[in-house]
Amino acid sequence: MDTDRFPESFGPPKSFFISVVRSSWLMLVAALTFMGISWFVLQEYLRERGEERFNNNVQELSEAVSRRMTAYEQVLRGGVGLFLSSRGVTRSEWQTYVANARLSDYYPGIQGLGFAELVTPATLDEFTQQVQQEGFSDFRITPIGDRELYCVIKYLEPFDWRNQRAFGFDMCSEATRRSAILKAITSGLPKVSGKVTLVQETPENTQAGVLMYVPLYRGQPMTEVERMQQAIGVVYALFRMNDLMQGIMGKRFSGIKLAIYDGSEANRTHLMFSSDPKLPSSKDVFYQSQLETMEGQVWRIDVSSESRFISRAEQTRSVWLQVIGCAFILALFYAVISMARNRYQESMLTAELIANEKRFRLIIEASPSALFMVDKTGVITLVNTQGERLFGYTREELLGRSINMLLPETLREIHQQHLSHYLVHPIAKNMSMRDDLLGCCKDGTPLAVEVGLTPVHFSNGIYILTTINNISERKRIEAQRIEHMAELERINQELDRFAYIASHDLKSPLRGIEQLTTWLSEDLVDNTNENVQKYLGLIQNRIQRMVRLLDGLLTFSRIGRVDNEMVEVDSRQLVEDMFALVAPPQGFELVLEGDFPHFKTVKTLLELVVRNLISNAIKHHDRGFGVLKVLCETKNTYYWFSVVDDGPGISSEFQLKVFEMFQTLRPRDEVEGSGLGLSLVKKTVDSLGGKIQLESVGRGCCFRFSWPIHIVNKEGI
Repeated sequence: MDTDRFPESFGPPKSFFISVVRSSWLMLVAALTFMGISWFVLQEYLRERGEERFNNNVQELSEAVSRRMTAYEQVLRGGVGLFLSSRGVTRSEWQTYVANARLSDYYPGIQGLGFAELVTPATLDEFTQQVQQEGFSDFRITPIGDRELYCVIKYLEPFDWRNQRAFGFDMCSEATRRSAILKAITSGLPKVSGKVTLVQETPENTQAGVLMYVPLYRGQPMTEVERMQQAIGVVYALFRMNDLMQGIMGKRFSGIKLAIYDGSEANRTHLMFSSDPKLPSSKDVFYQSQLETMEGQVWRIDVSSESRFISRAEQTRSVWLQVIGCAFILALFYAVISMARNRYQESMLTAELIANEKRFRLIIEASPSALFMVDKTGVITLVNTQGERLFGYTREELLGRSINMLLPETLREIHQQHLSHYLVHPIAKNMSMRDDLLGCCKDGTPLAVEVGLTPVHFSNGIYILTTINNISERKRIEAQRIEHMAELERINQELDRFAYIASHDLKSPLRGIEQLTTWLSEDLVDNTNENVQKYLGLIQNRIQRMVRLLDGLLTFSRIGRVDNEMVEVDSRQLVEDMFALVAPPQGFELVLEGDFPHFKTVKTLLELVVRNLISNAIKHHDRGFGVLKVLCETKNTYYWFSVVDDGPGISSEFQLKVFEMFQTLRPRDEVEGSGLGLSLVKKTVDSLGGKIQLESVGRGCCFRFSWPIHIVNKEGI
């Protein structure tokens, strides 16, 4: 770190393997070629053997599934034969038939064997009564509802607790089951349904299920229409897919992963069975996907294996071949490796050190800050381009010189003392908290800076990486901000003085005029001229309106700038007090709804908002009676208050204007007001970070405003 120069060029050390090749290239090529060909031939042979065995397993599994489903079809056809050979099969006869079939022994995977009868709305009650007379007094068809056709489970064996959950279930109430039933009836062939969740399932250990249907007719229909007309019902079997496939697979196919999907698409929605939590994937060692039609329903069967399907003897031969080959190669290269190892490690270490130093220097150059590396004596050993630009020196002028040259002369001596104290316990630190840090450019211009120090340990000692940023512009902006804040404070003080003048000096003449009109009224009390009294009354009304206008302007100007005390407020009591303070006519009623909170807030501002909204609702009401509702609810960090009246409402064309200053919807001679009420409300709510909304359609208005639950920045009020 004694110079800032980069090495002219450097490259990676010569490869160790290149050195070996140069020493014995013919031996190397021959050995590697022989080893590679031998290994490739063996791997190809083992892969082909494994793929052949995998394909045989897949074929056997597919045939096993087909055979099992064919066997289940024969059981269902036997049930159809039982019905056709008898005029009526009773529940006990069906139970005997199923028990004799010994499903669990010869047909594992069947959850149950049953008969579902087709019922129309006209025969629904008769069917229900018939089943109830068999001893099932609580029998009901589920789910409840009107349908054009019902296919109700009448017999289902074994009649255990799980299958009893499906007794009376209308399978036509569910689209997948209904589609399979109608296909079986119209075609006269067995049909398998799509993926369903069986009624027998419970929240624990829920499995996907399918059902196989064989239609039962009166006579021998030939066409689809005849089959629909002569259909009695269906004999069906229900399967839980996990139980079914585990019964088929057993331990014979433990080396493969199997997934069965309903339809041709492979996704979680259509997945009916998976032998492994990790689904088969084309990334596995072997993978095969095929579509199989099971009684009219397309199943996608994905099979894969993470095993190579090779025998232990074959694996052993492969391992021995690799071991022998590796041993041969190792013996061949041992002598060469021993001689070249030390030289190789040394060249690698040198290259890494040079590369790391270059990366470090590139990072230094790319930094937007001025960076200087100094040794423990304060001498500059490295500087980046930004450092040259900041202080105006060239790199040659800086390298080898003391860092003190970048400081004003008055600070150089004390800085050397600070450097000595810092080197006792060098730590990364930021000196930007100080306001008196100054640098000195080449032309003598002082420079406000912030400085960061980071100790860096190298093999030849400790160095200090100094980060310097020019903050002159930041300080100028900060000075402007302080100046602007002072100007704003002066303007606010002038506004306060103006508000006082408006409140005091302008009111004094008005009081004099009011007193004069009072005297005139007293002197002219006996005057019978109606116009005299009328005009005197108008003058007094105009005076009162002017007083209210001045008071409103004063209040409006102080909102957001006058300090207000935070106190505990019972919002329900506050609303009731404001309603009483407004002194509404006898016919008006106040209704409170919702949870009105007790909370700490600026009571005077909340009173101002509530009082103006209540006064506005009563003042602009077009009747001598009415109901005024005040509601409160909590949403996030705000309370939302609503003031609802049953007055004439406000048309949509005026709803945006009501919050403007001096806006009234009726002449002031009809409704006394300054036109500032809603402006005061909006400015007050806005100053607290809340919102106010107006909703009016037809008669009635609803003013909704939000009030913060906690006022965090009280100075902003």
